[in-house]
Amino acid sequence: MYTRCPLFLIRKQLPMVSRQPMEDSTEAVDARTRILRTALKVFASKGYAQASTREICQRAGVNVAGIHYYFGDKASLYQELFQIPERMIRPPIILDEADTSLEAGLDAWYRHIMTFVLDADSGSHMRLLFLREQVDPSGLLDVDRVGIIGLYHAQLVRFLKRHLRIEESDSALNQLAFTLVGMAMVFYVERAAIRQLTPGLMESEEDLEAVVERMACHALAAVEAERLRRTSL
Repeated sequence: MYTRCPLFLIRKQLPMVSRQPMEDSTEAVDARTRILRTALKVFASKGYAQASTREICQRAGVNVAGIHYYFGDKASLYQELFQIPERMIRPPIILDEADTSLEAGLDAWYRHIMTFVLDADSGSHMRLLFLREQVDPSGLLDVDRVGIIGLYHAQLVRFLKRHLRIEESDSALNQLAFTLVGMAMVFYVERAAIRQLTPGLMESEEDLEAVVERMACHALAAVEAERLRRTSL
């Protein structure tokens, strides 16, 4: 059992979001799901340009015309894979609610961003696909590299401005926001390395619950440190 942080005075209001596997009893949805799962692996390992629709269909066990039937074309299939992650990285709306406390907002934000960390298979492939898109953009996504970061950075900055009572954002505030994001991103991007270095840290939902609570506690301490730094200027 882990010890609660003394700074973390509220009881968590939001549970970890359950990950729902893509499944359906109908054959059509099953085929579509297999194509998506297989495409994720192929695109992650080869990149968009080198991946072939024929290989994806063969490995998914569907007709070679399956991608055209369910998605239209290769580009549409690739774009479909980014629909879930785009929604995932959008901060929860609770951060924009005026009566949300600093503690509740940080807790909700980390629970939102850490939802898929325990997904060992598709999660790892999705992380690799994101990295490929960062290094070698396909040009198929509506949201560019800056836009992806901006989806949550701008909202987190607004949230911090409100609680630090700052009228205009500055370099220090932006750095604080990136620091808070970085605490979560290292768990998301370097999950395999973290599991090897610290076995047992993130093996179960209960482990992740403890990680998120400590992370929110550390974030709260960082925000309070920035508050003190500003008052001493």
